[in-house]
Amino acid sequence: MKLIASDFDGTITRNGRVWEDDIIAIERWRKAGNLFGVISGRVLFGIEYEVKRHNIGYDYLVGASGGQAEDAQKKELFAYKCDKEHIIEMARFILENGGLSCGVGYERTHVNLFDIPRNNNRIDEKLLSQIPYTNQMNTYFHTDEEAKEFTLKVNTVFHGIFTAHQNGGCVDIPPFGVTKATGIAKVAKIYGVDEKDIITVGDNYNDITMLEAFNGVAVSTAKKEVKEIAKFTAENFTEIVDKYLN
Repeated sequence: MKLIASDFDGTITRNGRVWEDDIIAIERWRKAGNLFGVISGRVLFGIEYEVKRHNIGYDYLVGASGGQAEDAQKKELFAYKCDKEHIIEMARFILENGGLSCGVGYERTHVNLFDIPRNNNRIDEKLLSQIPYTNQMNTYFHTDEEAKEFTLKVNTVFHGIFTAHQNGGCVDIPPFGVTKATGIAKVAKIYGVDEKDIITVGDNYNDITMLEAFNGVAVSTAKKEVKEIAKFTAENFTEIVDKYLN
């Protein structure tokens, strides 16, 4: 048995759409006795919505950049959390360092503590008081460079608490040590899949950890840096399935 773990935005969705040929290839992979799942910077309920909307078959989902996972029956496989005190610290840090919003994912909810483009430029203290913990926080910036600089700051200032991952102009911030690579490794262990039989597919900076750790595949629209570390670049999932079914 082998396992494919694919990013969603920009990977399963290419040029803004999900292609029917990719859905068919994924199902062919699963019918051959292999596992397929989506791993995303989105929290789990956001991925659930997308795979259902596009009729994508799957065996597991990994959300929050590797911080939480569930099987196809929505049974929790694992979840990492940060406490309320750290949410407050991070929200203030994001606001002070030019983040345009501050999202917090927890339970089956995602809320914004502030959203500057929508004229909500103060932390919503009432909303904050209702949040028990977070599986992942997030923000975004006007440019990739600003996001990159902020990511480096977070990983210095909040070492031991959070780990930030740049995704273009966005920054996803799960608990410390959580990456897409660690999330997939944990899923593979649960299902008894050897790490050499893991195939990861992605397109952006936050996919690099899993592409480096396993058999990494970049899609043709991936960032240059992502293509450089992948084992090969594929036009579609048919190409990936054909390669690894043999």
